[in-house]
This record gives sequence, C-alpha cells and structure tokens, in this order.
Amino acid sequence: MAKSRYEKYVVRKPAIVTADYKDEVPKTDKIPNRSAVDTGPRVIFSHTFIKDSNTMVEYGLISGDTTIGDVDKNITEPHKHDYEEIFLFLGTNPKDTTDLGAEIEFWVGEGENLEKVAFNTSSSIYIPPGVAHFPQFFRKVKGPVMCVVIMPNAPERILQTVPAEGRAK
Repeated sequence: MAKSRYEKYVVRKPAIVTADYKDEVPKTDKIPNRSAVDTGPRVIFSHTFIKDSNTMVEYGLISGDTTIGDVDKNITEPHKHDYEEIFLFLGTNPKDTTDLGAEIEFWVGEGENLEKVAFNTSSSIYIPPGVAHFPQFFRKVKGPVMCVVIMPNAPERILQTVPAEGRAK
C-alpha cells in the first residue's frame, strides 16, 4: 500500500499510560498491574503522536467486574485536571448498541458535592476542568464495555490527587 501524504496524522499503534502518566508505545501488548478484565488505558491519539494537536484520546475494554480508581489498589485515585474530559461508555452488543452490558457507578465531585452517577445504558459523562472524579465500579458485566476518554486542550496528562474522604469503597 502506498504511503499517504497524510501519514504524519495517522496513529497506527496505541501507547499505554505508564505510572508517571506518560504515553509510551508498548514493547508488549500487556500493561503491567492490570487485571484480566481491564485492558488499562490505551492512548490512541495525543501530542506524543501528532505534534500539532492538543487533544488526547484514550480507550480500553472492560470484560468483567472491576473497580477503576481504587485507592487501596493504587489505581488512578480520585483526581481532577485543569482540562475537561469526556468519558464515553459504549456497549458492544451489535444487536442493541444502547445495551451497555454492565452496571456502572461513576463518582463525581468531592466533599459535600460528591455524587454517584449510575447507569446501565451506553452513556457519556462530561467532567469540567477542576471537577474531581473516580472511582468507577463496573458490575454485572455481561460483555466487553468500550471506554473512551476524550481530553480536548490537554497536551499532556496532569493529575491532581483528591483526598479520598467520603469516597465509596
């Protein structure tokens, strides 16, 4: 196949998110410290790949019950950013794409403003800059759930850890 003049805008191999929140192209397809049901975040688009862009896009698959943002397991603690995030939770049932195939609890806010958002259909959640979020609980997972996170105006990943007080366990 002939190389496109736009090849510089094509990302053909996703990166992984490492412990220091850098995007790195993996030497292996296995992401360390992930369970058998969580692929972990794969970065499919970022400034690391396309220097002209300030947007990041991550994706991953959840294929069984799990928690993301479990402080005790040291996995993405509750945090906030100075940029917005859009979380997409997509069912993979080709006969009914509205069927998420799982029940999800997504925690947003902190202190008196801490709230649980629960859903079981394909959904999206907008997190404004400065709003704390996590953990996420995936329960009754019947089939893979595709998770996509879009971060406009985020040339690099910045986390500000939020105290875990008042968080669900």
